[in-house]
Amino acid sequence: MALEFAGQLIETDDEGYLLHVEDYSPQLRDFMAKKMGLELTSDHIIIIETVREYYNQYNTTPPMRGLIKLLQRTGHEDLASSVKLARLFPDGAAKSAAKLAGLPKPVKCI
Repeated sequence: MALEFAGQLIETDDEGYLLHVEDYSPQLRDFMAKKMGLELTSDHIIIIETVREYYNQYNTTPPMRGLIKLLQRTGHEDLASSVKLARLFPDGAAKSAAKLAGLPKPVKCI
């Protein structure tokens, strides 16, 4: 599949995850969020960027518990709860944050 953005076709899988991590940009993130019905706040962006940093370091996306612990360790305790993450990403925080970060679908997400 492909996503038309800024005059280009961006390759995605059948669920909308980017096939090429290097296609990511903040502008594409915002475009994808709108398509998902999300209006991004600074909290969303902190979480998305935290997921990207984790991926860049470990070449995998963090599981939900790992994301919560990572947010706690990086000074974002106010975001580090499954309830808060569910409010920000109603379709699932791990999946949605990975998709908006331009990363592959988390392995343990069905």
